[in-house]
Amino acid sequence: MSHQQSFENAAHVLDELISFHEHLSEFYGELAAQADNAFARMLLEFLTSREKKLADTLERYEENAPYKVLKTWIQIPFPSDPDEFLGKLAEDANAAMDALQVYEMGQRADDYVASLLAHLVERCDIDDVKALFADLQKGERDENIALSKAYNSLREM
Repeated sequence: MSHQQSFENAAHVLDELISFHEHLSEFYGELAAQADNAFARMLLEFLTSREKKLADTLERYEENAPYKVLKTWIQIPFPSDPDEFLGKLAEDANAAMDALQVYEMGQRADDYVASLLAHLVERCDIDDVKALFADLQKGERDENIALSKAYNSLREM
């Protein structure tokens, strides 16, 4: 994933989100393989598959979205560098993390994507593209709820 000055169009946003979720999936998978805590490992495995699923879903979404909407020029600046965020997330991670720390890390990633999509919805003045970003925002909110449910299920074990 390369940091650019601004998003060019909705397809570029989707490509960046796909790449972000793929990188998160790989990161969580590597961390799961090293995790000392069984519950943390289970949550990391859930996050690994969830992020892969999100990337796949966004790819299908992009394949089926109207070409005109995807290619509409928007030129909205990045609010922050996704690679920098992933780097900071990796710096804070370690094999000794417990399930709560893993959950909080997942929440940080979810919050990052939520703030990115909120930024795009706020800055976009083209109704069709704004609706696409709002749709993505709803999907990410639903996934955040799924993470909370997964963590709560682990706590009950």
